[in-house]
Amino acid sequence: MAFGGQTAIKLVKYLDGIGMPILGTSAQGIDIAEDRERFDELLEKFGISRPQGRGINTLNEALDAAETLGYPVLLRPSYVIGGQNMRIVHDSDEVRRYMERILDGKHADGADGDSVLVDKYMSGIELEVDVISDGTDILIPGIMEHVERAGIHSGDSIAVYPPYNLNDVMTNKIVDCSAKLALSLGTKGLVNIQYLIWHGELYVIEVNPRASRTVPYISKVTGIPMVDAASRVMLGEPLKSLGYGTGLAPVPPYVAVKVPVFSFEKLSDANAYLGPEMKSTGEVLGIGKNIREALFKGLTAAGLTVHSAQDGSCGVLLSVDTHDQWEIVGLAKKLSDLNFVIYATPETAETVARLGISVNSVNGISEKDGAVSLMNDGKIQCIVYTGALLDSTVNDYITLHKRAVQLGIPCFTSLDTANALADIVASRYTQQNTELVNINDLRTERRRIAFAKMEATGDDYIFIENFDGTVTSPESLCIEMCDRHTGVGGYGIVLMEKSDIADVKMRIFNSDGSSGGMAGNCIRCVGKYLYDKGIVDTDTVTVECAGAVRRLTLNTVFGKVSSVTVDMGRPEFEPERIPVNAARSEDLSFEVDGTEFVGSCVSMGNPHCVVFCDNPDSLDLPKIGPEFEHNPIFPERVNTEFVRFVDSHTLKMRVWERGNGETRACGTGACAASVIAVEKGLCAAAEPITVKVAGGDLTVMYDGEKVTLTGPARLVYEGEVEE
Repeated sequence: MAFGGQTAIKLVKYLDGIGMPILGTSAQGIDIAEDRERFDELLEKFGISRPQGRGINTLNEALDAAETLGYPVLLRPSYVIGGQNMRIVHDSDEVRRYMERILDGKHADGADGDSVLVDKYMSGIELEVDVISDGTDILIPGIMEHVERAGIHSGDSIAVYPPYNLNDVMTNKIVDCSAKLALSLGTKGLVNIQYLIWHGELYVIEVNPRASRTVPYISKVTGIPMVDAASRVMLGEPLKSLGYGTGLAPVPPYVAVKVPVFSFEKLSDANAYLGPEMKSTGEVLGIGKNIREALFKGLTAAGLTVHSAQDGSCGVLLSVDTHDQWEIVGLAKKLSDLNFVIYATPETAETVARLGISVNSVNGISEKDGAVSLMNDGKIQCIVYTGALLDSTVNDYITLHKRAVQLGIPCFTSLDTANALADIVASRYTQQNTELVNINDLRTERRRIAFAKMEATGDDYIFIENFDGTVTSPESLCIEMCDRHTGVGGYGIVLMEKSDIADVKMRIFNSDGSSGGMAGNCIRCVGKYLYDKGIVDTDTVTVECAGAVRRLTLNTVFGKVSSVTVDMGRPEFEPERIPVNAARSEDLSFEVDGTEFVGSCVSMGNPHCVVFCDNPDSLDLPKIGPEFEHNPIFPERVNTEFVRFVDSHTLKMRVWERGNGETRACGTGACAASVIAVEKGLCAAAEPITVKVAGGDLTVMYDGEKVTLTGPARLVYEGEVEE
């Protein structure tokens, strides 16, 4: 019966009564888990806590119980399936509305005369475990933590493994409680236990004497085939003989998430509000190096579009219940920091405005210029709604959600899920920079990656030897390693690999994981790395990059490379080879933030747009740069140089790099600026041009045919990271 869900469990009493052998948890053990009084006696025996509650049959009893326990409380018919007719209520009016509906249709709802349960609602951290027991020993493949706090049905919650909020003391307590409960119920096979952590204390929510929907998910990511193991235990094999150990299993080097999938696009008139009553119709699995990558994969696989608000074009609608007003400010701050345009219904707008951030007040859902109109106009790409469910506003939500489904706009009714989405947007993961994990060949431990951090005129990158090809997803590595607050820090990652046509092949990835093409500062550092490490022993080095071979001349001091001259090849002016969607590449007009700029485009192994201006330092580059980078005229985005002409041998430059933002230097950018300066007659051909950048000086020479770049290269430090 353990694999048949709650329906099978309800058949146990009858089958046991006619003498049918029950494998797994016995009929008596199942009754203890299902019967409130017997289960409370078991918990009291072991000193295990559970949320306070009582069974009631009348409205007056419900009101008295709610007042005694303290609001909010959870109301539910006893012996429910899938959380049917469960509600969290916050005041006596909500209790009355709930009880009137339940009592009027009690038998029609399948309650069969059973009482209504009133439990103290605690909005703490919810966890669950699937335990395999043979009656003597137990095995817990993993503890799962829900992103959503208690109150959302476990089937509709995002479950994360391993848990991200547990310390060792609480972990040991969960393992101990799980062992006591599974063994005391006489379980031989699987049992699912759901826990709650509230104010630092552990509470048991419920024990399900059967397999849970999380079994296939946790089996896949831990490598423990739980159904097979549980079946063998049910048939009499000792747990210790199966080879998977006992107690809590070791944690693999991944984070995995179970994300629910819903069918509201097919049931558009359904109430999609998430709560104790289950509404999901399936789930997907996301696996990553960290929780943000795993969540991004899981939410994307579940059909959610994760929008980036970098250019300020994405809007989010906030409309939360009075009970959630104090909490919405944290989410609003995150969204504002991520450059979302915030719309909110009046009460929520007033709360958000206290943060001192911009918010657009929206009068209602269906009214003129209301939320639905904003959605139709493409101004809203995400909705967060936690409005009341037991009054007339539920119809507003159904209308809102129905239109959101039609337009493909994600709609969240849990602030925890919405906060998780904001964290994912902040993490910058995309489908292009996440690692493709082979679930049939998962690593058993984290691998260690040696790296060197190097810089050239302040342009710092992380350099990794990849001659054996072990680094298969540098795009994903960039997101963690390049972060200057939580990682090594750098503008990107450079892989040094084997080449059939040069001493080494160089591949560059920007901090957002996108391909970087050619980089004059990086290639100089590669030359220094190869020589200083003894990989090459001559003062000339060839490097394959971006489909071409570049020749480097190394300048040494005390046996170490101090500066490098690079033959950067010929500049490319043909629009389609830069590429730029224009009839010509020079003197293109751009209107950005109300100001007209004139730029000329050139490729130096990657696309550049050079803009001459009087005072680059006065420009608001964080605002202007993205407008150039993401202009539709540049199909592969663009690096933009803002250049002041100083004299015929000197230029001053600021640069906005695609995928990196403003950087302290850009080698190819210095080359592009010098090339355009020569082409415009501002600087002389075949003479050195000093390009002054925030990180120092670069020297460029362009003779009308080819470009050379000279500048320093320095090792910052070497280290090792786990991945």
